[in-house]
Amino acid sequence: MASLQAQEPTPDLPNPLHPSVLARIDPQFAEIYTKYQAPHIRADQVTYEEYNANRSKYTFPIANGPSPDVQKVSIVRIPVSSPPGEIEIQIYEPTATQVQHAGSANPAGLLPGHVNYHGGGWVMGGLKSDEPWCRKACASVGCVVFNIAYRLAPEHAHPTPVLDSWDALQYIIAQGEAQWGLDVRRVSVGGLSAGANIAAVLAILAREERAKGAAAGEKTFPELVLQMLIVPAVDGRYVPVSGSAGADCPYESYRVNEYAPCLPLNRVRWCYNLWLGTEVVARRAAAEQMLASPMVEPDHGGVARASIHVAGVDPLMSEGVKYHEKLVRDGVRSAVKVYEGVGHPWSHWDGELDKAKEFVRDSLAVLRDAYGLNDTAS
Repeated sequence: MASLQAQEPTPDLPNPLHPSVLARIDPQFAEIYTKYQAPHIRADQVTYEEYNANRSKYTFPIANGPSPDVQKVSIVRIPVSSPPGEIEIQIYEPTATQVQHAGSANPAGLLPGHVNYHGGGWVMGGLKSDEPWCRKACASVGCVVFNIAYRLAPEHAHPTPVLDSWDALQYIIAQGEAQWGLDVRRVSVGGLSAGANIAAVLAILAREERAKGAAAGEKTFPELVLQMLIVPAVDGRYVPVSGSAGADCPYESYRVNEYAPCLPLNRVRWCYNLWLGTEVVARRAAAEQMLASPMVEPDHGGVARASIHVAGVDPLMSEGVKYHEKLVRDGVRSAVKVYEGVGHPWSHWDGELDKAKEFVRDSLAVLRDAYGLNDTAS
């Protein structure tokens, strides 16, 4: 196959692939990116006010794969506390045939559940972001999928998104069996990018809640069976407010993938500035909290097993790999896979991209394994 050629930005193609990634990019990914995303201005290339005035203008079509039917999709509104308000939880429930095919019900008829937190840099995204994957997981694994619409920055900056998400997880654990036939001993959490950050933090909070209950002699919070972290953002200490990553940044991908497609470092900065703020002292203090940067947790021992999936052409690649290494050092069962040649949102592109189809197969297989199911479902 002929090598990719550098292109200059034009009004019709404002974001062509950067020359620094051409030798490493998967040709199929490059074709899809150039078709769907390169012709558009990204949100981080305008002010937040411009983006917020017309979000659909900066929401691009992507190559989504199958979105299978399930038994029921519903929404509940729950109270959240920080600050007081309400958020929505979307619930996908499988058909009886899907449950039977997956063999997912326990002897009491209860089903496993996956709690999903969408990506979007804590600023963008919503319940539609991961809908095709949520439907595939529900239908193929025979599990209940809970999709969380946590509140977004900058109107609800750190730590509101993660605290909303923790309130939602606690609600699901408390109400899940009665409302949705949930087996609370088979619950996983996961998400993409900012959603993976949230899932990683919740795995730590769940461990702490379980320890607190045990110390008090009370009913303990159930152990999560999995944290599925897709292109996780787990360490905000080295994201610059402006410019390139500093010399002290331990994540090489911040440098080599600074101009990655879809999520260049400029987009990372834009999101972090809206989420954690730009005032230097307050920003540093926030980034050094476990609630923002789960990498800083001194000891991850006792957190849920991890399955980490990272893109090779992504500023966040190195920190995903290093988070896996930190978990393993702390005695946590963890696996990491790098999907070479693809950019940050590749996992959503399973309608056309082979490596996205590979991710879907991988992610559903690890869910089945975490729930104790034989990996026989298609």
